Amino acid sequence: MNATEDVRQIFVVARNPEEDSKLPFLLRLPLEGGLVLKARDTWPRSARIYCHPFEGAWPEGAEILEETPVVSCRRRGA
Repeated sequence: MNATEDVRQIFVVARNPEEDSKLPFLLRLPLEGGLVLKARDTWPRSARIYCHPFEGAWPEGAEILEETPVVSCRRRGA
């Protein structure tokens, strides 16, 4: 894995900038094409967490709470 791949293989947890949201966290998954979810809790702290797609791109200046290197992240199912 080269340095560019290392940067893309980071799981990011941030505070949702939508202050009135019942899903206070954002999760950025290192998948091809990117995937950003709003979540009720940080992940993977619990076995099951409600998530919903975040409308739009990753917010500029998001308050990052955690960054975790990922060895493998794959999309399964629909």
